[in-house]
Amino acid sequence: MDANLNVIMGLIFNNLTKKIVVPADYQGRCLAIEQMLKNDVTGLVDSLTDFAVSAASVNFNVESENPNYSEILNKWLEDINAGYNGQVPMGINALATEYYKERWKASSFPVLKIAKWEPVTGGLLLPTKMFFVDGSSIHAKEKNTDVVKLINYDYYLDSEGKLKLDKDVIFNRPYGRFFDKYPDQYLIKRGVYHNFQIIKLIKEKQGEILNEIQPYLLHIAKGSPDLVRANLKTGYTDEELGEVVKQFKELKTKLDETLSNKDKIRATNFDEVINHIVPDISAMFDKKLNESAERGILAGLGYIDVIDSVSSSRKESILNPKAFIEETKEGVKGFKQVLKQILYMINEKNNKHTKYANAICRVVSSSITSFMTDDFKNQIRLLWERGQLSNQTIVNWLEKLIIM
Repeated sequence: MDANLNVIMGLIFNNLTKKIVVPADYQGRCLAIEQMLKNDVTGLVDSLTDFAVSAASVNFNVESENPNYSEILNKWLEDINAGYNGQVPMGINALATEYYKERWKASSFPVLKIAKWEPVTGGLLLPTKMFFVDGSSIHAKEKNTDVVKLINYDYYLDSEGKLKLDKDVIFNRPYGRFFDKYPDQYLIKRGVYHNFQIIKLIKEKQGEILNEIQPYLLHIAKGSPDLVRANLKTGYTDEELGEVVKQFKELKTKLDETLSNKDKIRATNFDEVINHIVPDISAMFDKKLNESAERGILAGLGYIDVIDSVSSSRKESILNPKAFIEETKEGVKGFKQVLKQILYMINEKNNKHTKYANAICRVVSSSITSFMTDDFKNQIRLLWERGQLSNQTIVNWLEKLIIM
């Protein structure tokens, strides 16, 4: 690494460590994440979390022992939030997308609020209006009790403690324990926010340098060593050099006044040399300044940097996205858990409908197709050709692939 770059990096990172502060309180961290994603100077955090949300947006349906019950529930999944008359997207997939955004791009505290129950076909009472609340608006207050409980906090949608979340609510803590007051935010827990701040401060410093430096300098050299050695001229006086500068300023003024420069001519002696000087600031914009922080962001999001030995004398760095893929799969599992809890509440509300309430249900989802390689798809085709997969299975799989 160039010596100048070493000095610059040392000075920058010494200052950065004093300026980076991760908010200590829950609401402050939520606000910090919101501001980060509004202006993602790294180009990495928002893009990769958006990809995770898109990849996890699979299809969901419910299977039960009772075909009629399955039909009712799957029709309900399609019509969730239809009562909002287009003010919010309808259907279970739109609700799942909100879960993923709250999980990966916001508070990491997805709390589902069931706003309305309505009777549908067969007199079943189903939740027709549901939404995930803004996790940053949730406030926890310790319960006034001498008894130690697993959940020792009440939760509200306001700091005054008036809008209590205690009815038709499903809490989800993907990055916390059951008894935690608040869960940890994904982007802060994984170090993404810290590394984002490093890059942000470097770019701000680069902007300051661009504003402060003189971007362009015109240098005019007068005189010649040969003339001095021949005793023909000892050099130019300050007055003579000042006159040259004055002439150039006048020439520039004339050039600025018109686009035509046909009559803008300067005659000089052979000993005048004109140079254009631009300060060299390339070291400050070297990509190595951001390299460490960018790797930290990628690692935090699940792209682990693996060093493979290519030969005895050379090694190659490879980003392995396995952790990112597994986290995306965990997001799908997390939302399926929310759906299971909703089904449990539906059974509780409809316990008088024994033929439905007693039916065993399970939530199923389609595959995450974004991570399917061409080789994987080819293997699926070969299994079908060899009779290991039925025509119905391959058709269903292709339909899901096209929909995604």
